[in-house]
Amino acid sequence: MNSSMNPGRPKRSTWGSYLAVVGMVALATGAGLWGQNHLAPPDFVMLYLLVIVTAAARFGRGPSLLSSSLSVLAYDFFFVLPVGTFFVAHERHLLTFVSMFLVGLFTSALMSRVRRHEQEAVEREGRTDALYSLSRGLGSAVDEEQVARVTADHALETFGGGAWVLLTDAQGAPVTRAGAGGEREQLSVATAVTSFPLKAGVDSCGTLVLESASVSQAGQRQLAEAFAAQAALAIGRARLTLAARSAELRARTEEMRSSLLSAVSHDLRTPLGAITGAATALRDAPAEMDATQRTELADTICVEADRLERFVVNLLEMTKLEAGALEVQREWFPLEEVVGSALTRLEAGLNGRSIRVSLPPDLPLVPADPVLLEQVFYNLLENATKHTPSDTPLEISARVAAGQLLVEVADRGPGLPNGSESLVFDKFFRGASTGVRGVGLGLAICRGIISAHGGDITAGNREGGGAAFTVALPLIGDVPMVPSERELLPLEEKV
Repeated sequence: MNSSMNPGRPKRSTWGSYLAVVGMVALATGAGLWGQNHLAPPDFVMLYLLVIVTAAARFGRGPSLLSSSLSVLAYDFFFVLPVGTFFVAHERHLLTFVSMFLVGLFTSALMSRVRRHEQEAVEREGRTDALYSLSRGLGSAVDEEQVARVTADHALETFGGGAWVLLTDAQGAPVTRAGAGGEREQLSVATAVTSFPLKAGVDSCGTLVLESASVSQAGQRQLAEAFAAQAALAIGRARLTLAARSAELRARTEEMRSSLLSAVSHDLRTPLGAITGAATALRDAPAEMDATQRTELADTICVEADRLERFVVNLLEMTKLEAGALEVQREWFPLEEVVGSALTRLEAGLNGRSIRVSLPPDLPLVPADPVLLEQVFYNLLENATKHTPSDTPLEISARVAAGQLLVEVADRGPGLPNGSESLVFDKFFRGASTGVRGVGLGLAICRGIISAHGGDITAGNREGGGAAFTVALPLIGDVPMVPSERELLPLEEKV
C-alpha cells in the first residue's frame, strides 16, 4: 500500500513504555531525595507532574495513568510526613493526589485527540495526493484503454493487492480490461474483491475492481469511490473526444469526396465534351468541311484525348500509391535518358519554350525505375508549363552531393506563395493560379514515387523569381562496369 495512505498511528502501550514510565518516576524520586534539603514540598509535586505530562504526551493513556499512580505513591511514601508510610495523612494531600491523577488523565486524552486529528490530516493529505496523482495521469491519457491502464496502476499503488478496470460499451458488453498487480484469468475466484461502478452521469461505462482488505475502511472506500468517479469522467471525456474526431473525420472525408468529385468530373467532362463535339462535327457534316477544318477537328480530338489520358493515369497512379501497390523496378541508366524521354513526351505542350539542360558528363548511373522517374520529370515539367508564362525558360540541372543525386527543375515564373512550399505536394492542392487545368495530383504523385525510391523532393523559391523543385535520389548499390567500345566489337574485328 502507498505509504502516504497509511500514516503512523499513535504508539500503543507496550511493556517498554511501561518500563520507561517506571524509570522516569524513579528518576524523579531520586532527584527529589537528592535535593530535598533545598526543595519545598510543591517542588516535589512539580517533578512528578512533569513525569506525568511527559508520559501522557509520549506514551498514551495507559502509561500516563501508571505514571500518575506511581507518582502519587512515590510522593506519599518519600515526601509526605510521616515518611515511609502510605496514605497516613492523605486528608491533607487529597487535592494534590487527585490533581496529579486528573492531570495525567486530561493530558493523555488531549494528546490522543491531537494525534487523532494529526492522523486524519495526514490521511486527508494522502488521499488528496493520490487523487491529484490520478488526475495528472488521466490528463495525459488519450483514449479509454490508457485511462483504464492509468487507473489500474494508480489504484494498485494506493490500495495494494490487485486492481482491475473493466470497461463496457453502451450495451454493457465488455470492450477493455486493464489490470495491475496479481492479475488473474477469472476475477470471480479472487478473494476480498470489492467493485466500484464507473458512472458518467446515469450511464455506466465499466467497473473498478480492487483486491485489498484496506478498502473495507470508510476512508479508503470513499477514496476508491473518488477514483472510480474520476476514471468514469476521464472515460466519458475520451469517448466524447473520439466521437468528435470521428465526426470531424467524416466531415472532412465528405468534403474531400465532394471536392474530388467536383474537380474530377469537371476535368473529365471538359476533354470529353471537346472530343464529343469534334467527333460529332466530323460525323454529321463531313461534306461541308474542307481539309483544314477536318484536320483541326482531328487535332482537337487527339489533344483532348491525350489530356483525358493524363487525368486518368494520374488518378490510377495515385490509387496505386495509396494502396501500396506501386512496385519499383530498379535499373541502372543514365539520367539524360529519362530527362530526354520526358521532354519528348511534353514536346507538344512546350510550344517552343526555351529549355536549358545542364547535366555534367561525369554523372553516375541512376539506380531507379526509369518509367516511374520519367513520370516524375514529366509531371514537374508539365506543372512548370502550366503555372509560368510561355516566354520564360525552364532549367534542368543535376549534381552529386552526400551520396545523393540532386536533380533540380526550375522556372522563372511567379514562384510559390509563402507557406505553400510543402503544401504543393498534397493531394488536390491547386494553388492560387486561375485558369489552370488539372486535379492537383501531379506533384503528389511525384512525392509518392520519390518516397518509394527512398528519396525526397522539396520545393522553394529562387533568387530573382521563380520556383525550383529538387529531387534527391540515393545512390545505392555498386555501379555496373560499362564495357568499352573494343569489348563490344565482334571477335574477328578485335583480331
